[in-house]
Amino acid sequence: MTDAGELRRLEQALTYVRGFGVVLGVTVVATTPDFPSSAVQRSAWMTVVALAIGTLAIWGVLGRATTRSQLVLLSHVAFVFDALIVLTFVWTFAYEIPYVTWALVVLLPMEGALRHRLPGALVAAAAVAVFMIPQSLRVATLRGVELEWSTYIFISGLTFIVAGVVGSMAENWHEQSVALEAQSLQLAEVDQLKDQFLAITSHEIRGPLTAIIAGVDTIQKRGDRLAPDQRERMLDMVATQGHQLARLVDDLLVTAQMQGGAPALDPGWTTLDTVIDPALEAASPRRRGHQLELFVDHIECEIDRARVSQIVRNLVENAYKYTPEGTPVAVSAKESQGGITIAVSDKGDGIAHDHRDRLFEAFSRIEETAAGQEGVGLGLYVVSQLVNAMHGEIDLASSSSGTTFTISIPCESRPARAPKLGLVGEGGSTA
Repeated sequence: MTDAGELRRLEQALTYVRGFGVVLGVTVVATTPDFPSSAVQRSAWMTVVALAIGTLAIWGVLGRATTRSQLVLLSHVAFVFDALIVLTFVWTFAYEIPYVTWALVVLLPMEGALRHRLPGALVAAAAVAVFMIPQSLRVATLRGVELEWSTYIFISGLTFIVAGVVGSMAENWHEQSVALEAQSLQLAEVDQLKDQFLAITSHEIRGPLTAIIAGVDTIQKRGDRLAPDQRERMLDMVATQGHQLARLVDDLLVTAQMQGGAPALDPGWTTLDTVIDPALEAASPRRRGHQLELFVDHIECEIDRARVSQIVRNLVENAYKYTPEGTPVAVSAKESQGGITIAVSDKGDGIAHDHRDRLFEAFSRIEETAAGQEGVGLGLYVVSQLVNAMHGEIDLASSSSGTTFTISIPCESRPARAPKLGLVGEGGSTA
């Protein structure tokens, strides 16, 4: 749809054309040697004066129009005005050289194409075809000859041909304009994502790397003076930071793959617990005394185990980050009609409505978390992209009493044995 800026520029350009038309009209009327009557001459001058006054009026209204609706209304009025001026001029000079003045009617489908593309051009051509019936009768009467239907058909057909050509060109130009605008917006988005990537990931990568380097240096330089438990804590810290860095790289890899299309999937038969358990273990460093409740149907399904595990890990980490310490987090995975359903629920304060629209955008982050960490803002974006690649669906239910993300993934499944239920302790064992 044409925006207000384009409408304004079009009206400005057509106003210049009308100004040229005023000069041309004055020249033609003033240099015409003799008119058949003073009434015809008066009609010609009145048409030129009307064109001049209308041009000034349209220019004045254009300067005051501020909204798109006002510009659209002005565009319709100006189109009708131009059509009346052209047809009146053709009607007035029908006595002299009608075949020359008839050439002016092709201006109307051209203007219709500029304003409304192919539909506008065809409507203008139809209006010309209707006008040419009384015009042809008038010319035949003035010249004392019979109506030449072949001439009428030629002029009307030529007008429709011009309408088809210029209308098609306008449609093609519009499609290219829309495509270029979409491409421009996409490039701007990519550029913005690049800036966000550099700003956020440089900070998030530097933290784990600094901790790893400091830990390794400490062990190398002071290892003989560290107690066994101190060395163990230091190595645990290095391992934790290394895993965190690896998870960040995994999310960045999916984000990069999405720029070139859907990420590659490698589906295979696996049990749900072999998908959920590694995800919970990977997310455990974010756990701050949360009571983890696990409900998993022990079934076999044909899915990409690594990608689904990445989805669960990101959702559970998100629940850990954005809920108070010690609150319950529930993870369920079960067979559903046509696939599997995975749900991650928490008892946090919920997600504000003004955050939900951009929740699954890349590098979108809620300002503060319960853990005091912002994160990169890729977790839910990666979840949404992976679910889309698997042709699944995401459902979000959030209120002041908690949030639940429900993921539905279509796949083949078959039962294996009894479901696995219970509470998961801090060490990952099921109670």
